[in-house]
Amino acid sequence: MVEWGCGTDCSQFAIMDLITGKVYGPFAVSGLPGAWFEKHPDKIDHVEGRDSSRLLRVSGCPNERDCGFYDYEIVDGLGLRLLGKQLLPSQYQPRTGR
Repeated sequence: MVEWGCGTDCSQFAIMDLITGKVYGPFAVSGLPGAWFEKHPDKIDHVEGRDSSRLLRVSGCPNERDCGFYDYEIVDGLGLRLLGKQLLPSQYQPRTGR
C-alpha cells in the first residue's frame, strides 16, 4: 500500500499486488470533521494497515461524505472488500446541497 497527500487533511492511497503488479485505486479520503476531533482529540491516521495482515482500516470521509470508520479486507485479484463501517452521527456529517 502506498499513501500520499492530496491537500489539507486529505489522503489518497493505492494497493499494489507485488506478485501480479495489479494496482487497485487510487482511493481518496478526507479527514474526520474538526467538530468530531474537539470531543475525540486522539490522533487517527486516515489509512492503517500492516504488512502481515490483509485488513485495512480507513478513517475519514471517502469522497468527502459518509464520514466514519471503514474496515476492509484486501482480496487477491479483486482489491478491497468492505467488511464493516461505522458512520459518525449525523451532526458530524458534511452538509450536502440537497
